Amino acid sequence: MALQSSVNVTLAYGSETTLGTASNGSGQLLRRVSSNLSLTKDAFSSNEVRPDQQIADLRHGMRRVSGGFEGELSLQTYDDLLEALLRGTWAAGVTASDSDFTSFVSNAGASTITFAGGNPVTKGLRVGDVFRFTSGGGSNANTNFRITGFGGTSNRTVSVTPAPATIGTAVTTFGIAVTGQKLLCGTEQRSFTVEQKLPDLDVSELFKGCRVNSASFSLPPTGLATVSFDIMGQDGEILTGNNAPFFASPTAAPNTGIFAGVSGSLRLAGAERGVVTGVDFQVTNNMSMQAVVGAQIAPEIFYGRLVVTGNVSAYLQDESLINTFLNESEVELVVQMDLPGSAPASFMVFNFPRIKLQGSSKTIGPDGGVIASFPFQALLPSATGLDVSSLVVQRSNS
Repeated sequence: MALQSSVNVTLAYGSETTLGTASNGSGQLLRRVSSNLSLTKDAFSSNEVRPDQQIADLRHGMRRVSGGFEGELSLQTYDDLLEALLRGTWAAGVTASDSDFTSFVSNAGASTITFAGGNPVTKGLRVGDVFRFTSGGGSNANTNFRITGFGGTSNRTVSVTPAPATIGTAVTTFGIAVTGQKLLCGTEQRSFTVEQKLPDLDVSELFKGCRVNSASFSLPPTGLATVSFDIMGQDGEILTGNNAPFFASPTAAPNTGIFAGVSGSLRLAGAERGVVTGVDFQVTNNMSMQAVVGAQIAPEIFYGRLVVTGNVSAYLQDESLINTFLNESEVELVVQMDLPGSAPASFMVFNFPRIKLQGSSKTIGPDGGVIASFPFQALLPSATGLDVSSLVVQRSNS
């Protein structure tokens, strides 16, 4: 009798056109560390009081898919799931050139790039965007610049990190592009068919009508970044023999590098920080599904409010972050993770344009530095130069 080995189990998914109607496409393999997706059913037993003082009946109720899967965060691997989580759509970043901005100079000491014409904000550049010179960058070529602010006439002075090389003579022929793809929060409703293939048994578990209810992200300083998706689905079935697998030839998962919190940069409350000891955050759609009379499958999985919360911890170096909490100040948090080994580096950015710290606590031990922890709530921003989204995700194309 065969026993299923965990290492041989594969996950594949396909997008659904109609909630609960299995995808007919080839499917896409999914990288994973672990999975606990399963079909469950409500159960209710009889309350009848009998002379023998025992329970005589139990019935099954509504069917549902619950659980999820955990993986290590890698470039482009979870694009579809992130779209479903934030209810948005990946879109290419804006491009601009000397025809938009006339010319530019850059100043290393001020960490600015100043354009002679146009309006970067009107053109579509936003705080937190990572852009590159596609031409005419000179000594600033092959560098990922992240926008930290706008100033001057018509927002033409753009503050960036890292500091650019100083170019004092105006460059009149150039091009720039917000690199890769950006994802903002939206209202699109997506669902998937997910197959959990158990090849040692020649069995597949097929889960239909699956939506991404929530996700938890962990960006530790001494380990690989991880993401855990919580799935809520309508129904499932077991496939065997000629019916298995459902996705006969799924597309291979992207073979991209895995991000680590130690490689990159972080901005919090107006400053680039080098003392942060960890960032964790959660995005939840607050989904719900209700049983109906006459059917074991819920007709809909309803979305609730999209809520983004998290926690950032850092070595205590002054009172500024504690005062940010005490004064109920609104600040930004931007976490950029880079993949080493290429120039310009492949990257992924999580940008929270407007957050409020909800607390402040400290860990004081016998050794080492004092670590302070600050839980936060992300809010919808409306200021000029900010994306109207409580969370913005940007990633490079390679």
